[in-house]
Amino acid sequence: MGMKTLLVALVLMAAAWAEEQNKVLHGGPCEQTSHPYQAALYMSGHLLCGGVLIHPLWVLTAAHCKKPNLQVYLGKHNLQQRESFQEQSSVVRAVVHPGYNAATHDQDIMLLRLARPARFSERIQPLSLEEDCSANHASCHILGWGKTADGGFPNTIQCAYIHLVSREECERAYPNQITQNMVCAGDEKYGKDSCQGDSGGPLVCGDRLRGLVSWGNVPCGSKEKPGVYTDVCRYGHWIRKTIQGN
Repeated sequence: MGMKTLLVALVLMAAAWAEEQNKVLHGGPCEQTSHPYQAALYMSGHLLCGGVLIHPLWVLTAAHCKKPNLQVYLGKHNLQQRESFQEQSSVVRAVVHPGYNAATHDQDIMLLRLARPARFSERIQPLSLEEDCSANHASCHILGWGKTADGGFPNTIQCAYIHLVSREECERAYPNQITQNMVCAGDEKYGKDSCQGDSGGPLVCGDRLRGLVSWGNVPCGSKEKPGVYTDVCRYGHWIRKTIQGN
């Protein structure tokens, strides 16, 4: 099982290695104004992870995305273009959940405090948190940049519609690995999935942030193996307390 982390290399390596890279499998281009909450986390000039803007000064992402000297881009659609509506900020504080366990991926959640507040616009807006863990929306979507099903790396962010998977089905797919802090989502028909590099990006259900891309099966997109996400509905108190205290 692989943590879903990507450092987009300057030179692509062998095909076997490339199979492990970032992709929203079997998705398509997102509409330009459909993802104002999406953040792109960069390290040393290369895409590392996704994230979600939830406050003018705070981005939520996966704990396993913690690296030094992160740069956060907001308002991005095409990573290869400098877009007039984009904003860039350094990170002044990274707060990993105290219960994070790198070995089991449990409580894989982190808050990043930006050096300067985001200026909200049509392309930059925060996303509300889902705090009702019983919510069971029929349709959710995931999004991210990177390698697609045809093996290429798209310039523009890709979206795919998936649905939540029952805890029983998730535990059958990953015996003795699913904790109460995780939620599974996927698509049994087409194998739509998040994958390495989409880490920390959003699982959006009912216009609220339900999950953060955390881990899953390698290779991605198995119809029997859904993606596993940190269940954001369990972290409202910790998120508010962290923001208020920092």
